[in-house]
Amino acid sequence: MQNIENTKYGKIFFILIVGLTIVVILNGSYLPLVDLPQHAAQVAALDELLKGKSTWTNLVELNFNTPYLVGYLSWLGLLQFFDIVLSSRILVILIFLCFIFSAIQLKNTLQSSWLVPWVAIPSFFGFCYEWGFITYLLAISIGILFFIQNIKWSNHPNIKQGLIVSLLGVILFYSHILSYLFFCLLSFIYFIYNVEDKKNILKIIPTYFLFFCLLIFYLNVSDSLGSQYTYGVKVMYHSIGEKFFNLMIYPWSMTDKSFIYPSLILLIIPFLMGYRISSEFKRYIPLVILILVWFLLPHFMNNTYFIYERYSILFFLFFYLIFERKNDFKYSKYFSAIFLILIVFLMIEDYKNIFLAKKETVDFANTVEELPANKRVLGLIFEPISASGSTPFTYVHFASWYQAQKGGWSDFNFAWFHPQIVRYKPSKTPEVKPGFEWTPQHVQYLNACDNYDILIVRAYDISVRHLIEHSSCRNYTLSVHHGSWLIFEKNK
Repeated sequence: MQNIENTKYGKIFFILIVGLTIVVILNGSYLPLVDLPQHAAQVAALDELLKGKSTWTNLVELNFNTPYLVGYLSWLGLLQFFDIVLSSRILVILIFLCFIFSAIQLKNTLQSSWLVPWVAIPSFFGFCYEWGFITYLLAISIGILFFIQNIKWSNHPNIKQGLIVSLLGVILFYSHILSYLFFCLLSFIYFIYNVEDKKNILKIIPTYFLFFCLLIFYLNVSDSLGSQYTYGVKVMYHSIGEKFFNLMIYPWSMTDKSFIYPSLILLIIPFLMGYRISSEFKRYIPLVILILVWFLLPHFMNNTYFIYERYSILFFLFFYLIFERKNDFKYSKYFSAIFLILIVFLMIEDYKNIFLAKKETVDFANTVEELPANKRVLGLIFEPISASGSTPFTYVHFASWYQAQKGGWSDFNFAWFHPQIVRYKPSKTPEVKPGFEWTPQHVQYLNACDNYDILIVRAYDISVRHLIEHSSCRNYTLSVHHGSWLIFEKNK
C-alpha cells in the first residue's frame, strides 16, 4: 500500500498547500523579510535611473557587474506592471514556485520519493526567506536546475547537454556567487563519479574552465567602497557544536530554537514511513558536499555575514534524496499522515507572520502615504522587532520602503555593498556607514544630519525625541506620528 504522500490524494493535497501559500503571500502587504526593503529600494532606484527620472544621479552609479543581476532584472520586469510592494510579493511567489518546481525535477531526475518536494515547501520559508535574501532564493532554484542538467550531461555527455550546462552556469553566476560556487563544486564532483566512461571527463574541462574564469573575474573586481568601512574583523567562524545546532534550526527559522524538535522528527520519520536509505552512493553526494561546506565555511568573510548558514535551505532536500521506498511497515501510513501534519504545522507560523505583518504595518503605510516624494531620509529604527510576528528584526531596514515607494533616498543603504546594482559614487558616500542600522542611538555622533530632509523613526517611547534633540539632528520637528512610527522634518 502506498503512503499518503505518494498517492493521488497526497498530490492533490500538495497542490492545495502550494496554492494556499500563494494566496496567503498575495494577500499580504509588506512581507516580514528583513532585507527585502533594501532590495526593493535598489530595484526602484534602478528603474528611475534607467528611465532618466532619478534625482540622485549625482550620488550613485550603476553596477551591472553584479552577481545579483538576474534577480534584480526579474524584479525590474515585474515593476513595469505592478507597484513595488505588490511586485515584491509576486516575485516571492514566483521564486517559491521555481523552488518547488526544481525540487520536483530533482526528485524525478534521481528517482527519489515525494518526500523531497514535500519538505521543499517549508524549507523555502526558513533562514534565507526570513532574512530576505531574495536574490539568493532565486539563485538556489537556478542552481538546482543547473545540477540537474549536469546529471543529464553525465548520463549523456554530448555537445548539446554541455551547451545547456554552460548557459545555465553563466545565468547562475549572475544570480548569486555563493549558489554558483556550491553548485559548480557539487556538479563537478557528481559528474566525475557518475559518468560511465571516465574518458568523457575531458568533455567537461572547457565548460568548467569557463566557470573557473568567471570566478577569477569576480575575485579580481575591486570593491570601490570597501576601503571606506570595516566590521572590525576579516573572518569569523562558529564552533562545530553551534553549527550542529543551527543545522536543526535554520531550515525553518532564523532564531526559534524550538524548531529543533520538528527537525529531529523529520530526521527519523522516513524510517517509520517505510523508507530505507539507498545503496546508490551517488544519491549521497549532494548531502555529503552540503555537510562538508556547512562545517568548513565561516560565518563571516569578505564583509559578508551568514556564509555557511545560507545552505540550510538545502539540507532536508538533500537528506531525503538518500531514501527509497523498500520496507513494508505495518504503521507506515500513520507516520505518513504525521509527516504531512508536520509540514502543515511548519507552514502555519509563516502564514501567521504574513497576516500579522499586514495588520501591524498599516501605520507605516499611512505614514509613507503622508510623506512628500523625492526626499533624502535617515532611518532610525530603535525598535526593529515586531510586536506580534516571530520574525526578528523585521523593521531594521523598513525606512527603505520610502525610497522604493516615493523615489527618495534612504540611509542606511545597501548601495555601500559590492554586489548591489546601484552603488554610491566613491566620492559621495554618506556618514551613515554599514552597522549604523543596528545602532541608531549613534545618531548623537553624526556631524552632518542636515543632509537629510526627514527622519523616519520607529520607537515605542516618544521620549526618543530627546536623543534627537541633543544630536546634530536638533533642527528637526516631529510632524507625523502613527503608532510606533515618528516622522521628524527639518525646520525650514
